[in-house]
Amino acid sequence: MNEVFKTLSDVFEELRSESEDREYSVQTEEAKAASRELKKKQKAFEAYLSKLPKEDREFLEGYMDAVDHAHYKEEQRAYYQGFVDSVQVLDGLDIIKKRIRIKEFLQKFSK
Repeated sequence: MNEVFKTLSDVFEELRSESEDREYSVQTEEAKAASRELKKKQKAFEAYLSKLPKEDREFLEGYMDAVDHAHYKEEQRAYYQGFVDSVQVLDGLDIIKKRIRIKEFLQKFSK
């Protein structure tokens, strides 16, 4: 990961982690419902895991950790894409000044 992307990644992560405390925050009813459903399933899953042999339990826990990590990284990618899309919209509407740095920024994320 290049230095520019790393810096932006850190900034985006900080903004994202503060999203619940923001005045304006996106939280859909579908996301809330999915979260409630996941909590219900999580309890059942934990009960199921507790009945499994240690080796099977560790395998499933490792798999779920990998799924959670992949899901998190996909959320990050989608978040970054939304940010880049916003910059492109503002650029296309001539709301932001045409600068080489903006063009370079957009090109870095278009690869």
